[in-house]
Amino acid sequence: MHLEVAKIKRYRKRHKLLGSRVAKNPIQALGLDLPFLIVTTIGLRAAAAISIEFFFIHMGTIIAALILCRFLPKWSRPIVYVTISTAIMLLANGLITRLFPQQAGALGMYIYLLAVNAMTLGTALKVERTDKIYKLVVKGFKGALGFAAAMFIISLFREYMATGSLWGIAVPHIMRLDGLLVPFFGFILVGFLLAGTRFFGKSLMALAISEDARRESDFKIVDS
Repeated sequence: MHLEVAKIKRYRKRHKLLGSRVAKNPIQALGLDLPFLIVTTIGLRAAAAISIEFFFIHMGTIIAALILCRFLPKWSRPIVYVTISTAIMLLANGLITRLFPQQAGALGMYIYLLAVNAMTLGTALKVERTDKIYKLVVKGFKGALGFAAAMFIISLFREYMATGSLWGIAVPHIMRLDGLLVPFFGFILVGFLLAGTRFFGKSLMALAISEDARRESDFKIVDS
């Protein structure tokens, strides 16, 4: 009985670990920040510009929330956090404009909309004074990394298939589908990404369970 309980706990821990990385990514599980995945994933440079901007906004706002939540009443936190994220966005926008001048102009209002993105504000509003800074930093970093991964995966496919290039550099290609840059196809690609990551997460869990079952079977044979 003790072994069965230990096995159940191990499976739950494994499922939680895999889920947090694959199936329960905030973007995928809750649909947060989907407009950026659908509209702005037109190329790898654009993905890099949005991801860098998002990283500064996300991490800066979360750390500020940890410091300020000790002094702010709950009703004032959304206003203060949006103000902080807007200030960080404006500062980071200077860096983005230097690194990716063409993309910064093309992305337009979506750069500014990052200041009020749901993923950052949702995370910041849940921060309490009892939270530990290293856990918040890790959580924020994972969120930013998951966002960037989704941006780059979709952007790579759309840029290659629509323009025959990667990072703005022409590469050999079989055909071009210009329509992939239309937002409608962004919806379709995001849908495939969500379905694929969920399938991948379940497959990893099934593989882990079958591997444990095989090891247990081998152990019983040797023991007998």
